[in-house]
Order: sequence, then structure tokens, then C-alpha cells
Amino acid sequence: MGREKSKKTYAGGFLLLPSALLNCTKFRSLSSSGVKLLVDMGSQYNGKNNGDLCAAWKIMRSKGWHSEATLNRAKKELLVTGFIAETRKGRRPNLCSLYGITWQPLNPNQKLDVKPASFPVGAWSKTETIAKEVV
Repeated sequence: MGREKSKKTYAGGFLLLPSALLNCTKFRSLSSSGVKLLVDMGSQYNGKNNGDLCAAWKIMRSKGWHSEATLNRAKKELLVTGFIAETRKGRRPNLCSLYGITWQPLNPNQKLDVKPASFPVGAWSKTETIAKEVV
């Protein structure tokens, strides 16, 4: 008899980080805050909601962020390096900006300002800007 395959299940989703992304120079040059924000935003991804990821201070504070300025620097760093892309511009009185991770295709959603065809999938591998220029 063969060994029984173990089936592990996890509540919620999971974040798949391709090895090409993890091994690229740009990822390796991200600040620790940039990596933390990428993981925190990616933890919201469930396979069906790319583009509907939030990095609002109110949400990120509960994930252990202590400085809004650091959060904003990390967000700018991820945008400039192409690891995330803005999918909805925040507006007053209380509509937050939304983002998508660029190693996954955008999932259609009526509340987004961009369409799946215009979402920059793979931008992290195409842009030449190094993360240290942002900080």
C-alpha cells in the first residue's frame, strides 16, 4: 500500500509568491516595510479579489503598523517598483484607494476604476526602478 497523501487545509486564502518574484533584484532591494506591506496586502487576496486590496491606515494599524508615514512610504515604494498597482483612487468622504498585486490578473469588479485589460500584470518584472530610489 502506498503512503496516504496528507491534505492540509487553511482557513481563508493563501499568498502565492512566485520564485521569479522572490529572486528578482528589485524584490531583494525592497525595504523591510515594503516587504511587510506586500505580505499584509497579499494576505487579503483570496484568489477572486485582486484589485480589491486595501492599504488604508485604519486597516493596516490593526496588522501591526505603527506609523502612517512608514506605511505611505512602503505603499509608494511598491507602486513605483510595480509590485502593486492602484485600481481605484480614494475619494472623500470615505472611499479608500484600492490596489492589486501585479503577479496575478485583475479580477473584474464594478467598484474599480480600471478594467482587467488595462491592469499591468507583470509590472514588477518590467519596471527598471530600484526600490532604494523611493526611500
